[in-house]
Amino acid sequence: MVRVPQSDVPYASPVPVPAGATEPIALTALYVTALIGGLTGAGLIYMVMFNEFSESELVTITPLWFFPIVFGLYGFVSQRLLRRIASGRAGTLSEAARITIDVAGHWAALVLFPFLVLKWRSSLLVSLAAALFWAVLLWLFFTAVFPSL
Repeated sequence: MVRVPQSDVPYASPVPVPAGATEPIALTALYVTALIGGLTGAGLIYMVMFNEFSESELVTITPLWFFPIVFGLYGFVSQRLLRRIASGRAGTLSEAARITIDVAGHWAALVLFPFLVLKWRSSLLVSLAAALFWAVLLWLFFTAVFPSL
């Protein structure tokens, strides 16, 4: 015999998910496609065709595989953070990111930095903004640090 908790018990109460909280499956497909495309591109460039490119060509084509990977990963992370908001475990994107940082450790703040400052509730906008953030960091690296190596 199993006793079912009453609905007034907090842990047994269903958490209402607001209408429109789940994003279209097409966005998840877009993130998967971008991630697989970026990983495939990086694999082809660095494992198959590496000797066919000069060092400057490798630097030039880095965005072709780097940004799809960043876009896909940030898409998945932003969907997860938005689900945390929809389930009531966080109130804002920043709060959801802070919860993740508490669990993963402070090093995760570097990766989750865009989520700490953005207020949007669209994984597509957040992913595009995060990709732009990393584009600026990559550009700074290639213009300031890489030439001196």
